[in-house]
Amino acid sequence: MASVPPPENDMDPIRLTGAQETLLITLYGRWQDFYSPRPLLADRYSADVMARILDKAAETRHRMRGALSGLPFIVLRARLLDEWAADFLANNERATVVHLACGLDTRALRLRDKCGDGVTWIDVDFPDVIDLRRRIEIPEPASKTDGYTYEMLASSVVEPEWLVKLPTGNPTLVIFEGLTMYLSPEDGQLLIKRLMDRFGSGQMIFDSMPRSTRFLLNAFLWLRGHWNFTFNWAIDDPRTLRELHPGLELLTLVRMWDMPGHEHLAWWLRLSAFVASWIPTLRSPMQLTRFQF
Repeated sequence: MASVPPPENDMDPIRLTGAQETLLITLYGRWQDFYSPRPLLADRYSADVMARILDKAAETRHRMRGALSGLPFIVLRARLLDEWAADFLANNERATVVHLACGLDTRALRLRDKCGDGVTWIDVDFPDVIDLRRRIEIPEPASKTDGYTYEMLASSVVEPEWLVKLPTGNPTLVIFEGLTMYLSPEDGQLLIKRLMDRFGSGQMIFDSMPRSTRFLLNAFLWLRGHWNFTFNWAIDDPRTLRELHPGLELLTLVRMWDMPGHEHLAWWLRLSAFVASWIPTLRSPMQLTRFQF
């Protein structure tokens, strides 16, 4: 891998607890990918953000020992969700994009050129995460004369109040990456129902994990002792979510080992994925879904 510059130490220490710490894992994965010989996402914005965060890169690498080989798959997940979002934006020049649990993701920047006239993009996360985004000074996508607007909304996604602040006149794309597994089943199902009731038409794109993956990852967390959270909501078959609302239709289901871009991974990762795909408990450790409503 190409040489990665050390992060700059020019801001106050960052203190995150529980599941919020995982936003550093995804950021670290995109940072490493950017400096790899053959990047999968080539997210220069994430590289810039990581470079502003003290020694969090070294700390994250230490805490992820034994699991670093999984980071390219997290990057492929982000790439596929970006592609689905770009497809939606290509067909909806005027639309609302709601990015739930945005963390330190730079998706709004990566997809700015895909947004047409009249797109409203809203990043949503806990107040302390939104505050961290401002402290790190993650750039906001440029607003041009075409009516594009960007804003951040500070709220827990399981609270109902934030939804009433969102516009409802245009088709809506709701993105939530790395969120479902941290919610309780009750909160997760209620969130989907509220989104369906709030917006008239659009798509929801997100990832989830089955019970077998939840068990393995929670065991890993317990053995390592570095993290103060557990995975909660497991979805064995995302098609069952159609039962939550009569207007919910599954368009696309992609399992982890089938994500586009595997051909660009190192040979040993491709071999590992092939072997894992034949093991029942590892056959589908993560799935990505695109629903229409």
